[in-house]
Amino acid sequence: MTRTFTSTMTAAVLTRLPAEGLELREVATPRVEHADDVVVQVEACGVCGTDLHILAGQAYRPELPFVLGHEPVGVVVDAGPAASDWLGRRVTMTLFTGDGSCAACQAGDQRLCLALESITGVFGADGAYAPYVRVHAAQLVAVPEALPPTAAAALVDSGATAANSVRVALARHPSRVLVLGAGPIGFLAAELLEAEGVAHEVVETNGPRREALAALGHRVVEGFDDATTPVDAVIDCTGSAAVLAPGVAALGPHGGYVLAGYALVPEVDFAELSHKEAAIIGVRSGRRDDLEHLLALVADGRVRLPELTVWPLAHINDAFAALRAGEVAGKAVIVPGDSDAVADVRDSDEGND
Repeated sequence: MTRTFTSTMTAAVLTRLPAEGLELREVATPRVEHADDVVVQVEACGVCGTDLHILAGQAYRPELPFVLGHEPVGVVVDAGPAASDWLGRRVTMTLFTGDGSCAACQAGDQRLCLALESITGVFGADGAYAPYVRVHAAQLVAVPEALPPTAAAALVDSGATAANSVRVALARHPSRVLVLGAGPIGFLAAELLEAEGVAHEVVETNGPRREALAALGHRVVEGFDDATTPVDAVIDCTGSAAVLAPGVAALGPHGGYVLAGYALVPEVDFAELSHKEAAIIGVRSGRRDDLEHLLALVADGRVRLPELTVWPLAHINDAFAALRAGEVAGKAVIVPGDSDAVADVRDSDEGND
């Protein structure tokens, strides 16, 4: 299939580091370059905390100029000959492209490749804060028909990370889990634990986020002093160095501390870990089956979404500002187009939040 595209498109581009926001620029519209390439017309793209860390110069440093946006959902509108079966389908994607030859890649864990070629929308391959994005067909994940684009975009990375974190925590067969943070990852982790029938509590200092999760029946407390401890597992979704010590203190013997969000911790006393024979387990995003599992659970209504707040691409920096100010109770999502298009998306997604 050959599709006619305009030669350029308006994208939100990272032009310097550090930066407060992105610059709207005309860039070349992506084209199919290899037999297994597809071009996806972006319908929605979630905003991740990693975007803010990149902007602050505290995380990945892509070669500039670069188009961020690593939580996309859209429709395949062009494809190479090896990927034509995907044409017309709504998709999201895995993000990581490894070297293809290491043990991790061969096992399907490209995200753990030590020689990553790219993370779409993070480094090496432009992302989806744009009308179109090009990816390899091997990255594509079908979106269930029951999920609107903005709902699916809330799950691409944060959801896969939550599903991976809960899977890792449940491998230790915990009777009680403490979730730290009720942002998108923590919210979905709590919902997944609820779906599995595992007792859990959530620690969250942000009032709107605490209230949003509590309104769904979860026990949410403001601080560690109010939490029921010890627990068998902690899932840390905060990315805050300040929670590590009290989080480890909340563990019982042989407990597991799962790092879904991570930070530079200047001082760590490992004595408590040793005294409890506890373990710290890192997670990096999620596997393909983690994402597929969560998409299916949300589509079936077994897991609920955080509240979605939608901005048009032209106002993406407003979304970043709201996130920095702690004003987003749930998940921020960007859609191409103007304010009227955003209103249409909100209307179509009503009842799926």
